Amino acid sequence: MNRRNKLFLVMAALLATAIVQGQSRNSGVTPADYARWKTEFRNWGRWGAEDERGTSNLITPAKIVSVARLVKTGEVVSLAHAVPQKVVADVPEGAVFHRKTLSVGPNSALDNYQVSYHGLSTAHMDAFCHQFADGQMYNGFSIAENVTEEGGCKKGSVMAWRDGIVTRAVLYDMPQLKGVEWIEPGTPITRADLEAWEKKAGVKAGPGDVVLLYIGRWKRRAKEGPWAGQVSGYFADTLPWVKEREPAFLGHDFNIDWNPRPGWGAAEGIVGNPIHQMIMKSMGVNIVENLDLERAVETARRLRRYEFMVTFAPLPVEGGTGSPVNPLAIF
Repeated sequence: MNRRNKLFLVMAALLATAIVQGQSRNSGVTPADYARWKTEFRNWGRWGAEDERGTSNLITPAKIVSVARLVKTGEVVSLAHAVPQKVVADVPEGAVFHRKTLSVGPNSALDNYQVSYHGLSTAHMDAFCHQFADGQMYNGFSIAENVTEEGGCKKGSVMAWRDGIVTRAVLYDMPQLKGVEWIEPGTPITRADLEAWEKKAGVKAGPGDVVLLYIGRWKRRAKEGPWAGQVSGYFADTLPWVKEREPAFLGHDFNIDWNPRPGWGAAEGIVGNPIHQMIMKSMGVNIVENLDLERAVETARRLRRYEFMVTFAPLPVEGGTGSPVNPLAIF
């Protein structure tokens, strides 16, 4: 790389950091607000002392019946990308989905799957025992008493969703809102962005819904190549919006947390992913991420309809901290 290109990359990185810092200041949200929200936004005990589902409790039988009315054309679209089978920038060795054919006989073939699905690569849902702080997970369950390497999670495991999710999905199409092909990595998605899209599209998320935030991750990846470390994700000022709307899941085509996060790190008392931590531990809102929303976006734009039925279910792994999923959008 020549000196001119190096200088250009340095200047681009500095500009991106300045933009992020400016958006952080302009939103008026600070780490002090975040610290206060940890208590203010808690849903602990709301559905009982033993609850492990959080806002998924808002997906009632009546809601499911109403969601079925959203099916108009019968088009079914997968929201999962093909699982990664080689190491690239956003797929470290541990995230490679190892598929091995064990035998090919005269009438059948057998194979074995092995994957560490958390991270930036595989479409998956989390369980509440995946994210915790100060020795507790959602609903105040003790980590020391409930999570071990040998037994996994006694409380807060993926088994709480073994019967699956059938609910309303609301698609937030950020590239269409901003008139671009994709949102550049590192760009925070703010509450103002979400509300601007709601006004433009005429839809908004509500209790028990799945929010699907589309930034064009896979479209950019196909044209520019894979990357890691910079994510256009939910900014901290969206947290009051999440509390008010009470979705069952926040979805995204990458990691849900914006990154980089200058001014939102260990020096400010924030460890880990702040959006993950707040919604999963305090609010009881779950996460489904690394979704491939490209075909769903194409369909929604063609139909001019940004709400539809969505369904997915985890593998019923006792003690599991989450599961790979293949969500289906049904229009």
